[in-house]
Amino acid sequence: MRPVSRGNRGKEVLDIQKRLRSLGHFVGREGVDGFFGPYTELAVKAFQQQRLLLADGIVADNTWTELVEAGDRLGDRLLYLRQPPMRGDDVLAIQQILDELGFDCGSEDGVFRQQTEDALIEFQRNTGLNTDGMVGEATIAQLKRLKKAAPEGKKTVPDRHNGYVGPVGLEGLCVAVDALRGGNQVGGCGVAGLMEKEVNLAVAGALESRLRSSGADVTLIRRSDVELGPYERAEVAQAASPQILISIAHGWHRNPQASGAATYYFQRGSYVSESGRRLAGYIVKALVDILGRVDLHTHGRGYPCLRETPCVSVLVEPGFISNAHEGGSLGRDEGVQAEAEAIAAGLRAFLERL
Repeated sequence: MRPVSRGNRGKEVLDIQKRLRSLGHFVGREGVDGFFGPYTELAVKAFQQQRLLLADGIVADNTWTELVEAGDRLGDRLLYLRQPPMRGDDVLAIQQILDELGFDCGSEDGVFRQQTEDALIEFQRNTGLNTDGMVGEATIAQLKRLKKAAPEGKKTVPDRHNGYVGPVGLEGLCVAVDALRGGNQVGGCGVAGLMEKEVNLAVAGALESRLRSSGADVTLIRRSDVELGPYERAEVAQAASPQILISIAHGWHRNPQASGAATYYFQRGSYVSESGRRLAGYIVKALVDILGRVDLHTHGRGYPCLRETPCVSVLVEPGFISNAHEGGSLGRDEGVQAEAEAIAAGLRAFLERL
């Protein structure tokens, strides 16, 4: 969708305001008036923070999708496995209850995939329900009844793939590498005219070469200066059936002193991808140890690049292109290769400790 932000007017803004208000957000004294003013922007930012999205106050594809999904309440519709998969907070509610009751539906991501259907059918079989793999009134009633009766205690949620990614080493490992931005999505503009979309692609290409030379089976999601939406990227990645997905981005800030490396893993509500968090930790440590970057730590987020592909997924921001040292090094091939090697080293360390 066309990004909608402060100052915009029209039907899109009306729709956004209605959805935000239905979720309990204050959009201004004037209410739903079709004008994207400061209160609507604050409401969007609050919603984005709740959903662990980038809180920029702009409603683009990812935020809009989350707004739509947030309005799906359990019982409003029949849930079942289909293509494209059903998604929403009602799916998330089912996944959370199933996991609490001990039926492993994988990551609690709000997407009705095969593993969710398998867990649902197993629940139906164990409770004497019709094993049709559909979430109707009878199944919802039984889920709620058993959830209410379940003893209180610490919730243990199965991690995506239980942290298992296949080979303990790069040989034979299936990896997808995605250079974010592209086309009209330039990203930040750094020192000496560096464009983030170009730097991301250069580092992703260097990482692909290094992983291939170690025997990994690598898919590069974006090979040229093309614009891909978040869900288009997910489709390309899923077609490769990767065990690991590494997305590459770079930071930018008005303050040229801003510097450091950060990594992100999938988190949604009470669910945390433990294997994603571990991989993110090893990569940021390698960037700090090898390149001397400031440690900006790892963070749980609900970004599409972390959520949409059912594998161990991380987003890596190795440095700031607006920083004279970090950005300046990326204007040379040695700097690009150094970042790629540090990311590869972090991945190797993760695999060696599985």
